[in-house]
Amino acid sequence: MEPIEDPVELPRLIDHVLRRIARRDDYGQLLACGHVVRRIENITDPYLWRSDIRRQARADRIQVRTRENRGTVWAMRPNADSETARIEGAAYLAILREVVPASVAHRHEPLVVARDGEEAVFGCARCPALGYADGGAGVVGGGLVEDECPHESKPRTTDLAAAWGPRESGS
Repeated sequence: MEPIEDPVELPRLIDHVLRRIARRDDYGQLLACGHVVRRIENITDPYLWRSDIRRQARADRIQVRTRENRGTVWAMRPNADSETARIEGAAYLAILREVVPASVAHRHEPLVVARDGEEAVFGCARCPALGYADGGAGVVGGGLVEDECPHESKPRTTDLAAAWGPRESGS
């Protein structure tokens, strides 16, 4: 992936992804991600939530399943595993293979802040560093992958670092 050279462009790209995701209601998230899950305590009425999701899906002529289970309500599109989703998934895996080892090499504790299709915003769990990657455009940048974490203590291994970080050589 190519680095993002323009220092003005990177914050603009990060802001664009975060604002786009923040604008989505639950149905919008269902369309974008293929599923949405909410804690029952965070919604007014589980029955109305599920009814609203099903009503919007009928209007768009898409299939959706909703359930209430163990303190959550959820909705999913059973046919969301499309070719587009597989392509986006492969691009996201390529992003992880590049961003996570680079951030670990700079002593960050990487985590995913937001993901939308082939774009992702990453952060450090112990400093304000952010990183941006777009697997479709093949670009990556930000302090998370370019600058050292200011904390002197040894970073802990986050789930991302454990799964996608650099592998120890030897035995």
